[in-house]
Amino acid sequence: MPVVHTAPSGKTYVRVKTAFWVGGFVTVQTPPVTVPGQTVQATATPAQVTWQLGDPADPQMICNDAGSSNGTTCSHTYQRSSTGDSGSGAYQITATISWNIHWTCTGADCDQPGGDLPAMTMTSVQNPLIVAEIQTGSRQ
Repeated sequence: MPVVHTAPSGKTYVRVKTAFWVGGFVTVQTPPVTVPGQTVQATATPAQVTWQLGDPADPQMICNDAGSSNGTTCSHTYQRSSTGDSGSGAYQITATISWNIHWTCTGADCDQPGGDLPAMTMTSVQNPLIVAEIQTGSRQ
């Protein structure tokens, strides 16, 4: 299951770039399954992460990699605080990883050498992210 990370962690601010990244963005390979005359193996390669940001103005973003703590490839800047959002005071963030799946068959009894299966997705649990607003006062 994907694990959501943000920087700043757990709380960010309006107009501050927030980095997003996800754990679990890894290639997965099944053990080979062998019967007389053929061996089959499948590999799932991560393709992208679709983020639900909880932001009413910009609710979703797609990143083509896992992202990173510096936000180089996957970041978002909130324009509004989460104070009144859903009564919780936090936006609910989820990440959905999509994998491309390819299988191979080796051996004399294989009808085909391999192929692609439909993409597979897995979604994280909801993660609260507080977006606060920094207010300054001035004296005259």
